Amino acid sequence: MVRSKFLADRFFVGLFCVLTASLSGCDFLLPKETVYVTVAILNLREKPTTKSQVVECLQRGRELEIFERANPWLRVRADGKTEGWVHGNYVGDAAAVRAALQKDLARRSSGTRKKRPVVRPTQPATEQQATQEPQATPPSPGALSIDGMIAGMPDDMILEEVDPLEGQPRHFGATGSGQVVLEFWGPEVDLLRSEIMVTVLDISDADLNRNADLVRLFIRNAVPQWQRDTTWVANFLRELSSQDVGTGGFDTRSKTVRFRFIKPLSAIRVTIEKAS
Repeated sequence: MVRSKFLADRFFVGLFCVLTASLSGCDFLLPKETVYVTVAILNLREKPTTKSQVVECLQRGRELEIFERANPWLRVRADGKTEGWVHGNYVGDAAAVRAALQKDLARRSSGTRKKRPVVRPTQPATEQQATQEPQATPPSPGALSIDGMIAGMPDDMILEEVDPLEGQPRHFGATGSGQVVLEFWGPEVDLLRSEIMVTVLDISDADLNRNADLVRLFIRNAVPQWQRDTTWVANFLRELSSQDVGTGGFDTRSKTVRFRFIKPLSAIRVTIEKAS
């Protein structure tokens, strides 16, 4: 009799929490609705309006948990901690993320590529030129350049200039039938951010080893003292992709290197940025 009363009490407590989740803090009992960012960059805002302050810029494939709707806006939580509002037109399921990436790759591969400016050796300026022409700002110490980051990459890695975001120029490229995607933010000779994203699941061992070797090369181009080999990188990518939220990375004096598993794309994104 006592046990029956105890079970009944627990049932009604659980029911009460479900009915009053938004007020009682029992929202963990409600089923979670998960979506992913489908566009290249999506602003997470404080309030459901484009005039509201941006909390964070979310990249394609970022997992979001919905816990409030105000059509067409969604109040979401990223990584279980950062909260804000996103426009519902730019999120979807895993299939929508893959379709959006493939659409971007197809459009860019069929369109007219913008050639990056060829940096030519400079001739000594005359005294008159020196007084008339503004001097370019020299790159910061340890700066990364596009040419330096793609050194050793496959010949079919063709970069194109794409629309700027956050006021910064961007360049985009892909190889390996879209299994390897590169993106660069900032001035070509003084990059703010460099990224490589490689497919790691549902591919052959040969493709995985090729992708891992390109990750190794990409990181070495930025951090020459990083001495991991291709086998180590391939095993590390496998380990990250076996986790629900796989992340990793390391810091140097001038740079940060971060790995993140992008579940809907079955890929690992490696981001290299200037250390703050």
